[in-house]
Amino acid sequence: MSGTSVRAGADRTLPGPRTVLVKVPTAVLFVNIALAGNNALVAAVLYRLTGSASNFALVLVSNFAIAAVVQLVAGYVVDRLGARRLAVLSEAAACAAIALEAAVSRLDSPAVPLICGAALVSVVQAFYRAAMFTLAPQLAGKERLAALNAKINAAFQAGTLLGTPAGTLLLYLEPVWGFCVLAVSFGAAALILGTLPDLSARGTGGGAAARARTGVLRELRAQRGLITHILLCSGDYVAVYLFTLVIVPLVDDRFGGSTLTLAVVNSALPAGVMLSGLLPWRSQSPERTLRLVVLSMTVLLGAFLLLIRDVGVVGTVGCVVAVGFAAGSSQTLLMTALQLRSPAHVLGRVASLRLFVASGLAAPTLAGASYLLKDGVGTALAFCAGVEALYLTVLLVLSRRRLLGHRTLAAAPGGTAD
Repeated sequence: MSGTSVRAGADRTLPGPRTVLVKVPTAVLFVNIALAGNNALVAAVLYRLTGSASNFALVLVSNFAIAAVVQLVAGYVVDRLGARRLAVLSEAAACAAIALEAAVSRLDSPAVPLICGAALVSVVQAFYRAAMFTLAPQLAGKERLAALNAKINAAFQAGTLLGTPAGTLLLYLEPVWGFCVLAVSFGAAALILGTLPDLSARGTGGGAAARARTGVLRELRAQRGLITHILLCSGDYVAVYLFTLVIVPLVDDRFGGSTLTLAVVNSALPAGVMLSGLLPWRSQSPERTLRLVVLSMTVLLGAFLLLIRDVGVVGTVGCVVAVGFAAGSSQTLLMTALQLRSPAHVLGRVASLRLFVASGLAAPTLAGASYLLKDGVGTALAFCAGVEALYLTVLLVLSRRRLLGHRTLAAAPGGTAD
């Protein structure tokens, strides 16, 4: 198979640890503070205008669908124009979109312009996600890639954890000033990303133009196990969304809807992901990667099974931390392995396909769990455990030596050219 692997690049000088392990997670932190804050602030403003929360729910669903469609072309654009350039342009565009929201918030009827601004933010974030998936291996190389992914996951959760209450608190200002603060956060992320070196053109050799024309479908056909790997990458994504769906009914059913308990349980999930980011992650052999992913998925399944029964406040918080820790660990391992096995010239399209598949699988799974909530939280949690058990079973079966073996999570030796 032709292609330049992210594992290669003897002529490529990687940036130092400060650039990789500090600047990139800091930019991710600013992005997610702004994203979560914008969602909270737009929701609050629309609720004040209309007196209904259903309007913002419709906005979220619409933005989810828009982003999923845009994701199909975002990866191709990233592969053609370069990851760092698209990452910077995406956050600059998000900054402009939030500035637009600030301006229209002073209108007499700002609902429709605000909805359009939120949709624009969703569109540009599709390009940002594909760009960051591609940019990480360019900056970190093989040895530091797992550590960088873990810190990105932790920064993502920290930004969401800080951004949601920040957006609500900003409502106490005039909305225009709240949106301006969030625009500054996006702008800061764009500035930080702009200081990173552009390594996308290095180590590509004379056949770069020809490789740019080859598509991700060719890689899916050539690499046995790649499509399964992309499917497995949705497991942690689905698990987090499933738990987010059941968390309020769980606290309401078992703890009387206590606001304090809900706040603690809500915080436990990102806390678990952030704890996983503190581990000394490094690149693993295919065998060890398989074992660690199986262990993470088993912990995730066990936590869901324990939550089926009422295990008290402390037990519930412990299980939720375990869900976050296992999902964060699984994501770090699976995403790192996917980046390392994918040729550099299609990384953006692999990222888009991964996110598109994850979104497609999450939608019916969430619908199923939501439907089962009418039969009780325990039934919905049993369904969640069943979904995770299915992911674990697929991994265990396909990783048998007679089937895909180590190719489930890694390219065959010589499968990608250095």
